[in-house]
Amino acid sequence: MNKIMSARLEEAALLEMERITRKLGISKKRFLEEAIHRHAQTLTKGGRTNDWTVGFGAWKRNETAAQTTKAVRGAFNQSLERNRR
Repeated sequence: MNKIMSARLEEAALLEMERITRKLGISKKRFLEEAIHRHAQTLTKGGRTNDWTVGFGAWKRNETAAQTTKAVRGAFNQSLERNRR
């Protein structure tokens, strides 16, 4: 699905994009999509970012599962009571 994005860019960058897209005969949309994908690949090369390392440890907490459950249930019950009034 295509979505619309808006961004303010320097005029020099826009002129450069216009020049390159005309020279290559590609759309600005394609140019931007390829640039984003290439930049993302460059940033993730060499293990700088990895889905496993980013997500690893997300479940580690200073409290037990029972304490977390109790706190969440308490907040939920308070919300229910507040909405019943």
